[in-house]
Amino acid sequence: MNADRPRKIPVLFYRTPAGVEVVRNWLRGLDEGDRDAIGQDLMRVQYRWPVGMPLFRSMGDGLWEIRSDLPSHRIARVLFNVQQGKILVLHGFIKKTQKTPDDDLALARVNVNLIREGVNMKKKKPPRSTDELATLDEFLKGEGKLEDFEAVAIKEVLAWQIAEAMKSQNLSRKRLAERMGTSRSQIGRLLDPKDGNVTLATLQRAARIVGRTLRLELV
Repeated sequence: MNADRPRKIPVLFYRTPAGVEVVRNWLRGLDEGDRDAIGQDLMRVQYRWPVGMPLFRSMGDGLWEIRSDLPSHRIARVLFNVQQGKILVLHGFIKKTQKTPDDDLALARVNVNLIREGVNMKKKKPPRSTDELATLDEFLKGEGKLEDFEAVAIKEVLAWQIAEAMKSQNLSRKRLAERMGTSRSQIGRLLDPKDGNVTLATLQRAARIVGRTLRLELV
């Protein structure tokens, strides 16, 4: 909306000096439902960075963690680093203890140091940029999920921006519902549109009420 409209930043899969894409290979080994849950959360980070909890949190030393609740009733952790406006996905695992294991954090930090030293990204010699790395978009496109996941991420970030505007104006859900001529339950769905049933037209009406303009662009 205006200058605050959703902005997407690249998500890239880290490649070891030996040429192994550890996280992408790990994802391919998961059941489809679990793989989808993690892929959707990564897509959310693309549009929500640098908004933090509960989507992701800092682990210190330039390392960030995404928590994904999986359909298999497990919890996945994905660790990433941000370099030059790009998210580099470093390590992923299924959580088995309440605390993120030190060994997993140490491995991710080693990868961060390799990135900083410029000795990763390509099998034989370090490239001059990250352009050669596989992207999340490519992965999701191959899964046939890119468009659906992107639609969810965009709606969610727009809903979050509307919620932030409501807070700044001390506008309650009840009052917004009255102005839109709808119910509080509908406002609840608008502000938490994970089910995909909230339309862009509804988001646009809510944006106008909070004094904002919903702007969509084709690029």
